[in-house]
Amino acid sequence: MKMKRLLLIILTILLLNCVTTAKNDRNVIHYLPEKKENTLTGEFKAKRKPPRELKLTSILYELAIASEPENFAKQHDIFLSNGRVRVFIFFNPASSSSEREKIFENYKIAIEKKSNDLLRALLPINTLIPISQEPIIWSIRLPDRPIKQ
Repeated sequence: MKMKRLLLIILTILLLNCVTTAKNDRNVIHYLPEKKENTLTGEFKAKRKPPRELKLTSILYELAIASEPENFAKQHDIFLSNGRVRVFIFFNPASSSSEREKIFENYKIAIEKKSNDLLRALLPINTLIPISQEPIIWSIRLPDRPIKQ
């Protein structure tokens, strides 16, 4: 009986050690949302992912819902100009020119470059979520940036 208790205690200690080690081990994959510190308030918050129906990348969704988008953009090195963010907008190839023109007008898009179904544009931050709900939009993302070495 004492031997069983001793083995149970040893097993419990070993299991507890494995659990606490896994939390701190960088090689262990964690499936909980990653937390990051808000440098303005010192609070930690989980990274937010956009709802599936929105066609925004996570970083653009966070920018759209940020209480201070200018500070968020500065912290994440996102180009802003007069409250507009530079994005790539991918359209449904089956969409018509008139449908696209209507989107340009409704969302006050400043077109920089256009090629077939791809558009590089400056888009008001407050229109990121509404435009991502348009059926002819396939996705919206930030332009790629060169890698700093």
